[in-house]
Amino acid sequence: MTDHSVSSDKVLDIDEISKVLAQMIASKMELDIDTIKADSNLKELGLDSLDTFDLIFNAEDYFKIKVPNDQININTLQDVTALVHRLIVAQKQ
Repeated sequence: MTDHSVSSDKVLDIDEISKVLAQMIASKMELDIDTIKADSNLKELGLDSLDTFDLIFNAEDYFKIKVPNDQININTLQDVTALVHRLIVAQKQ
């Protein structure tokens, strides 16, 4: 995936974050991005726990955030999006 990471002074909205994460999942799992919805269950999309951690690591790199290990309790794309958005906002303050 090409590195188009966000600049450190821009806070993306939820929809933008969701689109980026959906693209990461689609690329990794070789899925049509149109099949990935906010309420899509990561396991049902084919992601196992290792894939989910890989997604988190990619999100950390892309969004320039750090996800605390105790905050990784995610099941859906919406869960990942909310976590990333919350951390972006918190870490930009």
